Amino acid sequence: YTGHRMHLLKPVAFLFACLAVGVGLAVLSFAANVSTGWAGAIALAAWAFIARRRWLEIEAASGLEPGAPERILWLRTAGNALIVGHIVASVLLVRDDLRLGNENTLAIDSWTLGLGQLAATLLFRRDEKERDERHAAIAARGVRAGYTALILSLVVLLGWLAYAPPPQRAALSHFVLANLVLVLVLASYGVMLLRQLLDYAIDTRQALAAERSAP
Repeated sequence: YTGHRMHLLKPVAFLFACLAVGVGLAVLSFAANVSTGWAGAIALAAWAFIARRRWLEIEAASGLEPGAPERILWLRTAGNALIVGHIVASVLLVRDDLRLGNENTLAIDSWTLGLGQLAATLLFRRDEKERDERHAAIAARGVRAGYTALILSLVVLLGWLAYAPPPQRAALSHFVLANLVLVLVLASYGVMLLRQLLDYAIDTRQALAAERSAP
């Protein structure tokens, strides 16, 4: 039971760790007035390179997971969480000043992190073409979870915009609201990825348990 729980906690812990790194990059950039996006992009690409090599070695040696479809999910989760954490922290720190030319590098850093994720994805381009017998069902459940999260979050936002007192609504500019909608879309994508990683973790755990109990 403990091992099963740890198996499920791993994707969740990884997601929150990447969110924390994104927040940390934004706070450091704001506090020191230096660009940190390049550091995050390089770290993401380096992690992708090292992780993929390690996973391929494990797969070749023992046949254990993660396989190709799951590997690309870990990369997408890392990049997405990094960007979401950075944008959320940036908006909270500077609000309307999250624009180019406003004496901070946060907007440039966000785009740099996006480019870093794109570069890291090139390392996994072969994995995108590989599928296994579990992929279709796991992908479908992830898409449902992502759409559900997006719809619920948008309903809450629309309700707030419709019924919140005018002073509270006015406190958020159109620019901040636009970034909030972007965060909700990215966060729902993160929910989709997390659900898929959890499903892979459950399936792998069940396969290992069946293998150990086989005569």
